[in-house]
Amino acid sequence: MGTRADIKIRAWRAGAGLALLVASCGTTPAPATPSNAVVIAHRGASGYLPEHTLEAYTVAWEMDADFLEPDLVMCRDGHLICSHDLTMTERSNAALLYPDLADSDGKVWIKDLFLAELRMVEVTNEEGEGSYRYATLEELLGLVQLLSARTGEKVGLIPELKAPAWHRSIGLPMEGALMEALARGGYLSRGDPVVIQCFDRDSLQRMRAEHGCTFPLVLCLRREPLGDDLGWAAEHCEGVAPHRKSIEDPETGVKTELITRAHELGLSVFPYTFGDEQEAMRRFIYQYGVEGVFTDYPDKGVAARGRP
Repeated sequence: MGTRADIKIRAWRAGAGLALLVASCGTTPAPATPSNAVVIAHRGASGYLPEHTLEAYTVAWEMDADFLEPDLVMCRDGHLICSHDLTMTERSNAALLYPDLADSDGKVWIKDLFLAELRMVEVTNEEGEGSYRYATLEELLGLVQLLSARTGEKVGLIPELKAPAWHRSIGLPMEGALMEALARGGYLSRGDPVVIQCFDRDSLQRMRAEHGCTFPLVLCLRREPLGDDLGWAAEHCEGVAPHRKSIEDPETGVKTELITRAHELGLSVFPYTFGDEQEAMRRFIYQYGVEGVFTDYPDKGVAARGRP
């Protein structure tokens, strides 16, 4: 873990990133600089360790990521689980443990597992080595409370609800559960380092209207954004998270107008997802002026931000 001075700098940067979001509603965000462009650990340090595990989140923090990103789904008894997919990864032993729950493709759905059952599932890395476990949001919040106690500064979080409409349709509403969990974890006010992101517009609106969410909101955009995405986001959110290929053409390298249009509407921009691509992240931060980047390699993002 970094020195006390490093921790202070990171906390200031996370606050600056939040300030960009908070101030961006209706105004043009300040251009990103090495001191305020945020590095977001995509599913933790997922380029190094199995994603959404406590180990991956811990390493991401050690690498000086400003925000940790937990994707969230819900298990049968209503606990929020850190997972990008609705089914257990093929690198887990879920189908062996619960063959009666496996579907025709051999996949076990997280919605069908009670938390006590899910805790028995082990996950390996891509080489089939090691033994890891899916983290729950409660466990992640426990981890960040420990890190915060050691450093004196709250850890930045940017949770994403996955398929909230589908979860709601099967009796597992997510928005209220997320707000309650964050409150129990000590994240209570707009000044706390939390940003809520989602692809689902209705879910973001519910966060505000039904659950009193005051945290900045970010609308996630598909690779081919809808024509009214930016306009809707400007009305309801503080930022957008576009696919990086909607900003820079992957074949020609030509930059699109998405960032310019988003900034004109007062939106901060956080493209996803960068791998071990330090130069690409540097280009997006310094040349394109994004307010932050999602990356599987937080240490590479930190290094990219530090190079003018």
